[in-house]
Amino acid sequence: MRLKEKTHRKFVDFFEKISNMYQGQDFELAYSDIQRETGAASVTLKRAIQALAEDGVLDVQPGRNSRYARFRYLLAAQSVDAMESLSSEKENDENSMADEPQNNDTINENLQELLQLVDHLRRRVRTQEMSIALLQDRMAEIEDKLRKR
Repeated sequence: MRLKEKTHRKFVDFFEKISNMYQGQDFELAYSDIQRETGAASVTLKRAIQALAEDGVLDVQPGRNSRYARFRYLLAAQSVDAMESLSSEKENDENSMADEPQNNDTINENLQELLQLVDHLRRRVRTQEMSIALLQDRMAEIEDKLRKR
């Protein structure tokens, strides 16, 4: 089951944001809250959650009743694992190259700065996408009014 790229990105961004709020732990959400935040129809919501689970982005478990589900955002765990393995590799390099501890510190600082810049750009792109969608909706309304006259 394939989603449109825009829909897929919207749900991945949403679950990434919520996962960050819960610091990578499992969290329980009402389907209605997800719908409200993403602006998706219930059918799209179900398809998106199923697609994200199939893609390995989410782990979905039943919640306290049929209106809730427990989620685990798996990409956060993968990125944390990647960062841990990267840091362990850096530690190994530090042990072998004891002469360059300042160089590794600057690399870590540069990496953190780049990650922040990428996150900032991702948010800016998302804002611009939302602005474009709003303008397209307004254009469609105007075109409908013109056709009615």
